[in-house]
Amino acid sequence: MKTKSEKAALSFAAAAVAAVSLSSALQASGHFISGLQDQYPAYDLNDTYVFQSSNDGFTSFISSANPSLPGTNTSPAGVIFGNEGLYNLHIAQDGDFQSGMTLVFSFEGENVEVSRAGAPNAAVGEAGEPLGSGKVGDTLELPDGIRVWTGRGEEPFFGNGVGLAKFNAAKQAGNFAPEIFQEDGDLFIGATASFIVVDVPNTLLGDEVKVFTTTAVPYKDEWSQVDRHANVLFPYVFLADTPAVQEDHGQHRPDLDVEERRQAIVNNVFWAVSASQAVEGNPVEYAGKVADMIMPDVLTYNPGTKASYAVDGLNGRALQDDAMNTVLHLMTGVAIDDNADDAKRYTDQFPYIVPVN
Repeated sequence: MKTKSEKAALSFAAAAVAAVSLSSALQASGHFISGLQDQYPAYDLNDTYVFQSSNDGFTSFISSANPSLPGTNTSPAGVIFGNEGLYNLHIAQDGDFQSGMTLVFSFEGENVEVSRAGAPNAAVGEAGEPLGSGKVGDTLELPDGIRVWTGRGEEPFFGNGVGLAKFNAAKQAGNFAPEIFQEDGDLFIGATASFIVVDVPNTLLGDEVKVFTTTAVPYKDEWSQVDRHANVLFPYVFLADTPAVQEDHGQHRPDLDVEERRQAIVNNVFWAVSASQAVEGNPVEYAGKVADMIMPDVLTYNPGTKASYAVDGLNGRALQDDAMNTVLHLMTGVAIDDNADDAKRYTDQFPYIVPVN
């Protein structure tokens, strides 16, 4: 991902703190790192993609986690996937998150087991019913035509993470400084992450799906949610000026987003467009429009259509989408180029990810 968002692949703390005097521990494309994410780095979610599959009649879903430090192929957790917890892909077919499914992935060494729960907002720790198992790195053919690949790979997200940290610091001081992005480039060159790639027949999905991912581990004698991800850079861009809400977002669920998060989004966007002075008319109305586009924090996609994560409409998210530019534009009300272009660290055929050892 260029994603928070797109929480993408790498630690802002390592790169951004060196470039600017920021002490926040941030995950470049993906998210704010705190609490359980810091304790369980293998379950730190990094990115989410939803788009038309290279296999006709299917939709592809990609979730990444456990990102390396910038420019390295080193898993901070020392493993490809964690062995004690669960990685979950939630696919809802309605706005109330009542119909759909949750695909659940558990790992033991080089083995992966895939299960399915019959609700899209499955409870934290719910294991579901087994669908099948196999080896990490292999393509698994499962019932109902579902296809799965898991493994370590090159980070496809492209984004100027250092520039974003500097830009946010300037914005929080009341300064609009898009020229900052010209000082740096793609933070994710040489980075890796752990990926779960799933192809699902469109016949199982309906006309529209709402997608998010979560991870969970046993913690203090009960299952606890470690992280959550959907929209690119969601907490780091859209919640950057409300740190308490930003920190809590990883343990939240989308069914409560509009009620509990919308006003925070409106406030943050209003602050950004006040700094940019780029919005003609009522900035509060603009902030409300943006909030309605990204709330709840899910990726909405119409199966069988071309995915596009763009200012004029959010329909899934493809690997080539310039997602950081999109969220910067939405947040500030004006087009901003982050000075990082698509490096095409992916392929055009399932499972899309370029594997690494």
